[in-house]
Amino acid sequence: TVGAILSAQRLARRGMAARSFAREAVRRLGRSTDEIITPLSLGYIPLRLARGRLVEDSTRQSSSRYLATRTFGEAPSHGTPAGLAVAAAAERIITPSTCDHLRTRGYAIVDGAMDGIDVDGVPLAEAMLNELRSLSSSPGVMARNATVLVGKDGAANRLEKSNIFEAEMHALSEESLARAPTLRAAWEDRTQLTLLNVMLPARAPPQSLHYQSVKLQRNAGRGGCFPLHFDSDAGLDARVVTALTYLNPTWKPGDGGELVLFPIPDDPITVEPIAGRVVLFSSANTLHRVLPSAAERFCFTTWFFAKQARSGEGDEGQTTTGAASVAARKAADKYWGAGKSDDDPWPEPGAEEIRTMRECEALLAPGMRKHLARLVHAEEWAASIAESHPDTPERTAALETHRREVDVIARAIGGRYPRGLARIGSAMGSERVRERLGGLEVRWF
Repeated sequence: TVGAILSAQRLARRGMAARSFAREAVRRLGRSTDEIITPLSLGYIPLRLARGRLVEDSTRQSSSRYLATRTFGEAPSHGTPAGLAVAAAAERIITPSTCDHLRTRGYAIVDGAMDGIDVDGVPLAEAMLNELRSLSSSPGVMARNATVLVGKDGAANRLEKSNIFEAEMHALSEESLARAPTLRAAWEDRTQLTLLNVMLPARAPPQSLHYQSVKLQRNAGRGGCFPLHFDSDAGLDARVVTALTYLNPTWKPGDGGELVLFPIPDDPITVEPIAGRVVLFSSANTLHRVLPSAAERFCFTTWFFAKQARSGEGDEGQTTTGAASVAARKAADKYWGAGKSDDDPWPEPGAEEIRTMRECEALLAPGMRKHLARLVHAEEWAASIAESHPDTPERTAALETHRREVDVIARAIGGRYPRGLARIGSAMGSERVRERLGGLEVRWF
């Protein structure tokens, strides 16, 4: 972290030309996050192959009209033993404490939600694992996961991942769905969605959760992993909450395949993929990756979608703030509103601290925080791209693009927010990180 920040500060001092470039880059970052960053967002944006974006998907194309489970009437699994079991587990997963941690930290980890819940005498987690194993062994059901890199010329290149195989529930045949009643119920049951809407209400009705999709995954081991990425881009993709359900009863340390969350400004969190564990996080704002797996690993992902994507996420610049940052915003707005330059010295005593907190607030707002994360974790991000894909010209191009973008971000952030960058860098890794940031509370949804 310190090295990345010092690098940004050195780049920012390379004369007036570099500073002018930094200002223009930040202006572009604020106007449209896609222009500079999303080419390597490594997010699970369904095959919306816009120019200059890198998109994660399996070999099947997803269409939004097939993603939605029934929004009225009764789903086929409703009232069945599998449906009742899944609904009972959902009530244990989505609780006030779960949603409070999601709201304030960007993630929540729930253990034991399936304990004591059976489906026809078989524990729920075991029944799900048996069905997932059966589907993964059936020819043609699962496909290799790949990253699609779309260049500025519109040409698409695929970066396949080693040993990661997936299937979308909505793409399965009726025959396959009949063989997986508990997984079907996990896709169709809306208990979690309903409880999330109640306990984690949206800021505006269009962003309320509306439908969900489920992706099944088998990691065959042999180093199968995922690079650092965000699951979605809030301006393009309506996914709001990601929920990962792990089904690995024999997992032990050394097997690998752990999930790592990077909830800036807090320290990274490593999560073991043990059976029955459910991990929820912000699809758009929680950076994460999967470490290389040495053993076979099973899970499924549930994505909860809003009715429509949020527009202008990069422009909102909103953070839930404490009193210190409220004062910073008012003081800074008053000062700049009087026609002062960003480079002018602040005359009042304590004004430097106010300006520092104003910069911290800007850097930790959702849109800008993604760029900060790429800068802070630049080397680990590059290493994860190399680990996750075979050595091909496409992987080389992806790494080169990543490094170019990190350089742009370093110049932009270092030139525009030098005080905030230094403060956040010094605070990260400390036990009192939030206190050292003046009471700022990071917004995740």
